[in-house]
Amino acid sequence: MKRIVGYGIGIVVCIVMMVVGTFGSFYFMHGKAMENGLKDNDLVYVHKTKDVHQGDVIAFYYNNKILVRRIIASGNDVVTITSKGTVYINNKLLKEDYVKDRYDDNHDIVYPYKVSEDCYFVLGDQRSASVDSRRKHFGVVRKKDIIGVVKMRVWPLQRLGGVS
Repeated sequence: MKRIVGYGIGIVVCIVMMVVGTFGSFYFMHGKAMENGLKDNDLVYVHKTKDVHQGDVIAFYYNNKILVRRIIASGNDVVTITSKGTVYINNKLLKEDYVKDRYDDNHDIVYPYKVSEDCYFVLGDQRSASVDSRRKHFGVVRKKDIIGVVKMRVWPLQRLGGVS
């Protein structure tokens, strides 16, 4: 009887993982670019989708790595970041309650910067620790490189919850 129950639990776990894997994936965070919200070694669930919007935290491919950053602007938007790190999109102040610091000496692009069609301008929430669209070598994220939207942190369990 114990053997049957064990097999049953194993089958249920496999089915759940297959269903979850169809719609999303799990990834470990690396680095400090998204602190305070996400920390190094957090395990996150990413919903596979290309339907992304300003403010979404996304996972994407960059140089054979998977990175996580926040979408600040999309195709044809004009981005300006002041010397104090204040962000304007199309000349409108972007409210960013999630930012840990606004440090912006980490850029070499020229503002105002117009985002190309089918691309996204992304920034980390901890700007001093983030390599992101403020750097020419990094650039914008192409839609085809997006894996999906980070929906929740699943590990560590004491911080289980949604990502905003």
